Amino acid sequence: MNRETTERLINKLLSTGADFSEIYEEKTEKKTYGYLDSKLDKISYSSIDGVGLRIAKNNEIYYGSTNNIDEVDALADELISNVNEPIIYKDIKLDELEKNEMKCNLIKDSEESIIKEYMSSLDKKVRSKDSRISQVGITIMFDNKDITIANYHGLYKNEKRHYACAYIHIMFKDKDLNSTSYISWHINGNLELLDKDLDELIDNAVKYGIDKLYAKNCVGKVMPVILAKGEGAVIFHEACGHAMEASATSKNQSVLAGKIGEKVASDKVTIIDDGSLEKKWGSTIIDDEGIPTRKNIMIENGILKNNFNDEINNRLLNLELTGSSRRQNYRFAPVSRMNNTYLKPGTDKIEDMIKSIDFGLYAVELGGGSVDTETGKFNFACDTAYMIRDGKIAECVKGATLIGNALDILKNVEMVSDDFAFTGGNCGASSGWVHVTMGQPTIKISNILVGGESDD
Repeated sequence: MNRETTERLINKLLSTGADFSEIYEEKTEKKTYGYLDSKLDKISYSSIDGVGLRIAKNNEIYYGSTNNIDEVDALADELISNVNEPIIYKDIKLDELEKNEMKCNLIKDSEESIIKEYMSSLDKKVRSKDSRISQVGITIMFDNKDITIANYHGLYKNEKRHYACAYIHIMFKDKDLNSTSYISWHINGNLELLDKDLDELIDNAVKYGIDKLYAKNCVGKVMPVILAKGEGAVIFHEACGHAMEASATSKNQSVLAGKIGEKVASDKVTIIDDGSLEKKWGSTIIDDEGIPTRKNIMIENGILKNNFNDEINNRLLNLELTGSSRRQNYRFAPVSRMNNTYLKPGTDKIEDMIKSIDFGLYAVELGGGSVDTETGKFNFACDTAYMIRDGKIAECVKGATLIGNALDILKNVEMVSDDFAFTGGNCGASSGWVHVTMGQPTIKISNILVGGESDD
């Protein structure tokens, strides 16, 4: 929509007494390449084009969306019919359009041969590692989004966003034994995805896949656990990160609600979220309410410092906006979400962590799980894990789960190493699925309940 139409709609949305109005316009194009059985298996394309309208009165939100520009006025009429109050705002004037874009090397249709050759070389490299590799599947996706936000503050901003990610699924077989492992990497960019050095990741994935072929049942009991760098951050993202989102804390539906300024974690724990990090999967220049992203210290040396805030939920909290309002696309109203969330590295050594444990678990990769932000209770499956016996990494195990409470795990972080890694993924919540990055060094948790299939 042009500026004149957008400005008119902003004022129309306020015309029956709403105290907030916003327009979010989006055009997204995605292209996905699939490689299977050592050949390019498919190329798929999808696009999204639509507008989302939002008004609020106090803390009541009314949201609607359409992919037909001719229906926008009718949608606005439907929304404003929910409010019949004295008019607060008149004649809102939008700022000059602010344009933002993170520069990158965009994929062109003429460059598809580069993608095919790249996937072919990856396939050959992985398959050459071991005769027990039975199948390799590779997926590469490019996601380019153009969004424009306008609201009752006069804010009028645009951002072009570019993302790319890749997944390698490796299947292993030895007689009647089967296992899988995977590699994934995510960036803010396009063709820069192909620049990553994958040798170490491939070697590790092959090792884990072979070890899992012969994995033993996990021993279940309360024990110390080491969470590996990178992948281990999933547990902090899910069990602790969501508990700091204003969409939960503002309604007292979080175990961390009302605890800003209180000690909620070990002195070893400093958690940071930074949506402005260069080339990270969860980065944007502005959030989905048009607020600049930034570095936010969420927990510092165990003290809760902040929540992830969006404008509507922050009305109940009265904190500074953190640039954390996010949505999957125009069909969703935004809420407070994480961007790139990580645990700050410490000074401990991994070898000292392992030597300090007589009997425990080394969790290399976490799988699916669930968390209740109101109680803090969580349950996560370990995709790749090893027992620790007498201060040494022992057998690979299957069926391990981590069961506990967010506050307990925060307080039980005993050692934090000086290594570090990021990992990317997609996080689902009330505003849909959004790109996120998680990061952490290797850490030791003094004790946590490990679910397993047998006793020691």
